[in-house]
Amino acid sequence: MIKHLVALCLLLFAGEGKAQSLSENELKAAFLYRFSQFSKWPPPPPDKLRFCVVGNPELYQAVTSLLHAQDMDDDTEVIELPNNEQISRCDILFLSQQNRQQTQYWLEDLEQSPVLVVSDTSEGFRQGAMIGLIADANNLSFRVNLTDAKRRGLNFSAHLLKLATEVR
Repeated sequence: MIKHLVALCLLLFAGEGKAQSLSENELKAAFLYRFSQFSKWPPPPPDKLRFCVVGNPELYQAVTSLLHAQDMDDDTEVIELPNNEQISRCDILFLSQQNRQQTQYWLEDLEQSPVLVVSDTSEGFRQGAMIGLIADANNLSFRVNLTDAKRRGLNFSAHLLKLATEVR
């Protein structure tokens, strides 16, 4: 199951000849991109999908490069957030393990907002991220908190849910 998702993510880079040499942040960027494709926001849908990254400048660069390579510059924006002042602009918020102690701080402002929150720690997932993107022994897997996502008005495709290692 995980192999299928990784294969899907690697296909993003196949045309560029980069599939064999993806960094962890490039792979995380590919997951974020795919999560956005398999997610549905409540009406009205965002006119421009905004990816926000907290605590990981390398991931910010990887997401920016990926979206540019996919020719998504007009439909998306990538924002690196040093604090939560612009958090209301986000449609997808990635909370990095490098910012582990502040996960709750970021989530408090989004309690009822339809923002897809992704964390790369189990702790962040338990604290309220809708998707936990977890590195396990040379693999990336993800968990989905469907209950919290639906409470905030977000829906995920059945394909995404089928590939998750845990859905609650």
